[in-house]
Amino acid sequence: MKTITIDIADSIYKTFLNFLKLLPKESIRIHEDDSDKLSVDEKQEVYRLKKQIEKKDFNEFDKWDDIEKKI
Repeated sequence: MKTITIDIADSIYKTFLNFLKLLPKESIRIHEDDSDKLSVDEKQEVYRLKKQIEKKDFNEFDKWDDIEKKI
């Protein structure tokens, strides 16, 4: 399979999505991406990192000392 990314105007999004769903199911996979919203996995990662920061554990953050000085 090949991957393609298309930015679609909100006004035609549903129409385009309905068109794609007419294609044979085995020939297409639709991965909706609303980059304005976080996925469940992204939300869990944010939550995990916030908890880590609350514990003053900055191990996963590269060059944290440089960032901390700017805050």
